Amino acid sequence: MKNASQIITSIQYKPQYHKLLEHKCIHRLKSSLLVSIQNYIKYGYIKNNILVFVVGATLDKHDIAKTVEMIKLILQSPMLLESENFFECLDTQIDDVRFQVDHKPRTDVKLHLSSSHQLLYKERATGNIKIDIKDKKLNELSQSILNIIKAKNDS
Repeated sequence: MKNASQIITSIQYKPQYHKLLEHKCIHRLKSSLLVSIQNYIKYGYIKNNILVFVVGATLDKHDIAKTVEMIKLILQSPMLLESENFFECLDTQIDDVRFQVDHKPRTDVKLHLSSSHQLLYKERATGNIKIDIKDKKLNELSQSILNIIKAKNDS
C-alpha cells in the first residue's frame, strides 16, 4: 500500500499536476535561504515565469538584493541544481525573482474541534462509599448519584 508521499511523487510529473512541482520548488528555494529571511517570507508563487516571494515585513534593500542574486545563482547553475537536490526546479522555468511586501499582520490559526472529537473516559468510581448526611434531601440526592455510579460500574 502506498503512503501519501509516494502517491504525490508518482503524480507530480503529470502535466495536470505541475503546480505540485512548482510548490515543491518554491519550498526548496525558500529552505535554501537564511533562517532570518525565511521567517519573514509568508508564501511564494510563480506567475508568468516570475518567482514572487511575499514577505510580511520590509527587508533592507541589501538583504533583498543578496537573496535575489543567490536564488538566481541557484536557478542558473545546472550543476548546483543537481548537486543540492533541487530536482523539482529543473523543469520549472523562472526568468526573474521578486519580493513583494504584504503589510497585513500575520493571523494565528485556531484549531476547530468538532463534536466528533469528544473524549470518553471510563468511570473509575466503584460506589463503595458510606454516606452519612443528616439533611434528608441531600442524602436522597447523594444516594441517587451513588446508585447511578453502581449501575454504570456493574454494566
